[in-house]
Amino acid sequence: MGQGITSRRGFLKASAVAGLGVVGLGALGGCAPQQAGDATGAGVSASDVSWDGAFDVVVVGFGAAGAASAISAAEAGARVLIVDKAPEGHEGGNSRYCAQLFVSITDKAEGLKHYQALRGNRTTPDDVLEAYVDGMVAIKDTLVGWGADASKMLDMTDMKISNLTVEYPELPGSAAIRTNLIDGVLMRAGLWRFLKKGVVARKDMIDCWYESPAQALIRDAQTGVVAGVQIQHEGKSVNIAAKNGVVMALGGFENGPEYTEAYLGYPVINPIGTLYNEGDGIAMTQAIGAKLWHMASWESNGIGLSCQADRVRNLGTIDFFRTGSVVLVGGDAKRYVAEDKEQRHGHLNIGGTWMIPARPDRNIFIFDAAHVQAVEKPYGNWSSDLSKEIESGKVVQAATLDELASKLSLDAAALVSTIELFNASAASGIDAFGREAVNMTAFGDGPFYGFEVQVSVLNTQGGPERTAKAEIVDTEGEPIPHLYSAGEFGGVNANMYQGGGNIAECVVFGKIAGENAAASKDDALEVDADGLAFVPGCGETSVYDQTPDASGLSDGQALGVGEGLGGPIWVKVSSDNGKITQVEIMHSMETEGVGTVAISDMPALIMAAGSSEGVDTISGATFTSEAILAAVADAQAKLS
Repeated sequence: MGQGITSRRGFLKASAVAGLGVVGLGALGGCAPQQAGDATGAGVSASDVSWDGAFDVVVVGFGAAGAASAISAAEAGARVLIVDKAPEGHEGGNSRYCAQLFVSITDKAEGLKHYQALRGNRTTPDDVLEAYVDGMVAIKDTLVGWGADASKMLDMTDMKISNLTVEYPELPGSAAIRTNLIDGVLMRAGLWRFLKKGVVARKDMIDCWYESPAQALIRDAQTGVVAGVQIQHEGKSVNIAAKNGVVMALGGFENGPEYTEAYLGYPVINPIGTLYNEGDGIAMTQAIGAKLWHMASWESNGIGLSCQADRVRNLGTIDFFRTGSVVLVGGDAKRYVAEDKEQRHGHLNIGGTWMIPARPDRNIFIFDAAHVQAVEKPYGNWSSDLSKEIESGKVVQAATLDELASKLSLDAAALVSTIELFNASAASGIDAFGREAVNMTAFGDGPFYGFEVQVSVLNTQGGPERTAKAEIVDTEGEPIPHLYSAGEFGGVNANMYQGGGNIAECVVFGKIAGENAAASKDDALEVDADGLAFVPGCGETSVYDQTPDASGLSDGQALGVGEGLGGPIWVKVSSDNGKITQVEIMHSMETEGVGTVAISDMPALIMAAGSSEGVDTISGATFTSEAILAAVADAQAKLS
């Protein structure tokens, strides 16, 4: 299909860019701006654009949805360019950080009933849900067709792991819902790494650009066809033609404050996953007349604890914060929710409706000394007596509630009253907010403790509306020619959410979008590839295709590799008579502040033990720790 790129390269005579809220920019070809037309680029022809490159399909966003779209398009014979704003090792969107569970469905009719019930009175059309359900009926076959090993898949549905299985068993059709892991391993990026490697393995058909954000969609005024994408690449704006289609797979807008404030009501909200989902594609598609939907639909884990700048870790299901002599208060020092309430991806049952509750700007946990002593370890790698957290300032300690209130800038009388009311509830077993009696213990004597937490977001669902064929529609409900979407960028989940459904949607609508974008079209754009700077084969070399130089190794040294969250982790190991004397991390792309903790600390622990065996992982960076241990073991095996 790559042979279809056959027409001319011309100097920009008149141009229109629809994106970031502007139309008619001379940046397309470096000449002066022309008079802007309407949102469809009126008065501009795609044949007049000065193209810098051309592909059959351009995919914007390299998470699971983008990867699935690119693989699907390549399998259909298209030459594909996939671009992402993140550097390699940080691409992947939320697909890199999620639990990796994907939904499959055993019976189409029952599955459709269930997803209609989850939708409730929202507006997702039945034919879109049917396409989604059809895809989940076939999802295992789809993944196997792309190279997955069916024997390694694990059905988690009947395993009791909180609500990571069937979240709404009371709704019709729930018996048809299954949740699965592609490699039998939870929270280890298995499905994401499978899709990433699938793209890399098809490098003869798929080119990848990292740190290359899309800036605008280029739409032909005469035909209405989306002809290409303007992309910031290697320090300059380039215009890349897409002969048959553009797939928008940019994820949600949870990192875009202007969007979270406008649609979620939170000017500040803290992500659990990626930091790169800023809502870029919303402005780009709106500028050419796309219709938005599901903008107020989002998933959360309630509240989280800061683990690094701009990112939080989930606290919602940890018993330390749900049961005992502990309460959650707002900035007014008063409780506003039952701390032990069951949550389903942040949704609480409020008045019979599962919904994400509004939370105050400030959220503070308050607890007493007896509560600290009642548990072996409060949270993650926290010290058992909280001494490290108190020293760092993360946790505030005070002898009295009045003093604690002062240190936390709370009203002392209100906080004292809150604890008195809670103690009365614990004694009676009846709580005004509905907390279960078994989960309430009256506060005793001090010292007392408090620390602030933040409202967290897993992902948003909103974006441009799509059809069952993954076409993005305009404000009249008509498909915008050659423009498609997949994944959480305009996702189909509008109300109650079944865990594993988003990453399943990435695969399902990625497959649909990729196939439809790749399909030959009568109005396909023709561009002469001769002389263009960027054509199939211009992609960047992946870290999966790179190996550190081993030429300088001496006796007793070897390289080893393990699989980290960001990609391969290469180590150089020095050994003396079978005992490890030196471990050097040669290459790593782990997440700053999370995996990099293990990168810093694990080599010393391994050297102290003289081996990779019996070395404990770093709490909070378990996956990266395990990857380093595997890399060291790999090097040891070469030395034995």
